[in-house]
Formats: sequence, C-alpha cells, structure tokens
Amino acid sequence: MRPCIYKVPSQMREGKPDAYTPRIVLIGLLHRSLKPKLKPSEDKKNKKKLSDDVNKKKKKKEESSDDDDAETSNRTGHLKKKTRKLYEGMEDIKKAYLAHFTDEVGEDVVKKIRGTIIAEEENIRGSYAVKFEEMTSEFFGQLILLDSVFVMEFIRRLQGRRTGTSDNMIMALSQAETVIGDLFLLENQLPYFIFDKLFGVYYETLRHLGQQLLKLFSPHIKTRSNTSFDHFTDMFRCVYVQSLDRSPKLNDLSGAAIRDMNNAVNLSLAGVEFKAAIPLNSPTEDRIHRQSSRNQELLDSLPISVKINEVDEYSLHMEFEKGCLVMSSFRVDVASDKILRNVVAYEQCHGLTPFTSNYIRFMNFLITSDGDVDILKKAGVLTQCMGRASLTLEMVNKLTVGLTESTTSQYHSIAVSLQAHYQSRAKRYWATLKKVYFTDLWTGTATIVAILILVMTFVGTVASVIQTYISLYPLQPYANSIII
Repeated sequence: MRPCIYKVPSQMREGKPDAYTPRIVLIGLLHRSLKPKLKPSEDKKNKKKLSDDVNKKKKKKEESSDDDDAETSNRTGHLKKKTRKLYEGMEDIKKAYLAHFTDEVGEDVVKKIRGTIIAEEENIRGSYAVKFEEMTSEFFGQLILLDSVFVMEFIRRLQGRRTGTSDNMIMALSQAETVIGDLFLLENQLPYFIFDKLFGVYYETLRHLGQQLLKLFSPHIKTRSNTSFDHFTDMFRCVYVQSLDRSPKLNDLSGAAIRDMNNAVNLSLAGVEFKAAIPLNSPTEDRIHRQSSRNQELLDSLPISVKINEVDEYSLHMEFEKGCLVMSSFRVDVASDKILRNVVAYEQCHGLTPFTSNYIRFMNFLITSDGDVDILKKAGVLTQCMGRASLTLEMVNKLTVGLTESTTSQYHSIAVSLQAHYQSRAKRYWATLKKVYFTDLWTGTATIVAILILVMTFVGTVASVIQTYISLYPLQPYANSIII
C-alpha cells in the first residue's frame, strides 16, 4: 500500500514547528513515543462516566521513552511538562470514550472491531511512510482502537449525533477547538479507510464523517459527495483543489511557473482593482447562527465562528477580467496558517499537483509590503487579519519556507495579463487620473464642477476678447454704390 501519512520535511518544519505538532491530542503512529504507555487490557477497566476533573488527575511519574525518543526530540523539542500533561489527559478521555462506546455496542462488537484492526494491520502500517517494526500487534491494535473510537465519538458528540450526552463527555470548549485543529495535521492522522471498515456497519451517518469534521471547522466548506481522500489533511486539500472547478482555466498547468509579478500596490497604481469573490462587508455575516438545541449552542460557543452567509475562505479560485482581479477571501489566522502548511506538506510529500503551493507563491508575489496588506484588506480579499499589517505580511511570506520550486502554475495566464496591464502606459495614466480626481463621489463631483467652471471661464474670456477686438476695429460699411 502506498504511504499517505508522512513526517513533515525538516526544511518546512523549521519555518514554524508548532504548525505541524499536535497541541493536545495525539492520533496515529507518528507521535506514538509522545503517548503515555498503554496497557492492552486497559479498555476493559474503568467503565465509568468521565468526571469533570478528568484533566486534573494527579501527576503521573514519567516513564522511560521508546528507542526513537531522540528522533522525536529533534523534531518537536523537549516537551514541556504542561504539554505532556495535556496529552495524558486526552488519553484518559480516549479511554472514557471507548468505555462508553463499549457500553453502547457491546463487548462482542468491540472484539470484532479489534479483530478487523489486526486483519488490516498491514494496510494501516503501510499507510505510514515511517516503519514501526518494533511495535507489537497487541500494542498496535489497542492504539488504533483508542484513536479511531475517539475521533468518531468526538465528531459525533459535537455534531449532536448522540442523544443524552452530558457536557462533561464533550470536554471543555477551548479543548474542543484545539482538538479540531489537531485532527487536520499531517503527522496526526489515521488512514481514512479504517473508519468505514471499523464502524460503517454500526453507524449509517459515518459515511459523512469527513463532511461533519469540515463543518466543525467552518460550516460552509465541503467536498463533492463522491470525493475519495486518504485522511483528513487530504480531505482539506480536496476542498482547495475542487474550488478551481469554478474556472476551468485554472485546472490547466501548461503555463510555466511565475517568476516575476508586481505587488498589489504597483498593480493598484496601474488601475487594477481587487475584489473578493464573495463580499464580507455585510454586518449580518459576523452574527452567530444559533439554534435552540443544546449541542448547537455548544458549537456556537466554539471560538471558530459560525457565519450565516456562505463565505469563500478556503478556495484557490481567482480570475482577472477587464482590469479587475477577483479572488476568494484569504483568511489570515492561526487556523488557516496550519491548514495551508499541512496541505502543502502533504502535496509535496505525496508528489501531487502543487495547486495549493502555487497559490501561496502567487500570494507572496502579491503581498510584499504593509501597503499591499492594506489594499487587499480593504477590498475584502484578506480577512481575519492578525492585528498590524506587518504581522499579516510576516505570516503570508513565511508560508513559502521550505517549498520546493514548481515548474508550472495554474495562475500563469493571470500573471501574464497582470503584467501586461501594468506595462500599459495609457492604463497607468488613466489610473492616476482616476485616483487623483475621481477617488470618491465628492471628489469626482468637485472635479466635474471645476472643469465646468474652467470651461465657462474660458468661454467668457474668448467672448470678452472678441468683444474688445470688435470695439477696436469696427467693421467698415459697404459702399453705397457700385462703379460701373
């Protein structure tokens, strides 16, 4: 089986290590040495309700790490005690979720699921680019069981799929938001096929598990119903790639990679207008969409805002026509930064068409100064900006750290058109005229009035000159007679 879950290359990780490292929950095999030691029989114990103080248990004595701890330390640095405590707290929640899942479906079903995991062990292991020969089948089976049940139960609970679930089983709101972010990280994945094999028979709604997770992250993003993907990071890549379908030209990679392009300030001076594909200036768009159900109130309380109107913030779409560059809104926040970085890492590791990487390069040509940020923010292209323009500029520019050079770009024709527009002297002169004399209604009105006054003054001056000339040189009267 071809690997689809990778360690992020060191040259990319160095740009922003925290963007690739789980903050609270560890999923899958790549971070296994960071997990507390698991006992194979632990899921048969402690079938009790998760209490409110599940994360306030006594500090556990740190146990010796596996042989690959040195490598893990090089990748993630020395874990702070607080971070390790968070990981351990989430392992307790995993066990509680498994206990409740067992109570719901029965011991026999759990044994059958465990058997399926062992039967698929080779395929699951093959999904990881790193090999784990030293990991026993017993440990492997327990780890995959805990992680897969946790992911499924977490999503189902937050979406209100389960009735009668108490709040303490959902976990704190701040934790829930952090878990959602961790589930999209490339190194923190389970192969997606295992969810259907393990739980598809028992839960019909599981077929839409990926869509449910996307809605938790942002309520309006989705993939086509027949989309297949390897894991949750790949699912978000599909969201980006499918957004290109709105303009068939953007699926054409016959154009060369962009080597040079003017920034937003220079293009604006040449008359290029920037517009968001979906305006974000409506006051209703920042309101929280609330429903009466208890679980929906929980979702509304998450720091990830739920907007009423559909927005286009996870899209690679753009088009240039009649001097206007229309682009999808680009979110500039920590969550989007993580998503883009991990999607790009997956693109590069898996050898996929670099659609997302090309988008990041295009944005880096466009945004090179604080002035570029201000122009695009005013146009609604940049949203959720990180305070000062310099912070936004830094975040966008750092996205290119570790990117491999691409030989093609879906935005090649747009870049060529933008450069041609910029190099047109007539367009630059007209743009300057518009910016100086017609920037708004009042300035435009004043300019027109001034022109009328100037014309009327000129006409009056010409009339006065003619009148003066006539008074100085009166016309001679015609002769009264004609000499024959």
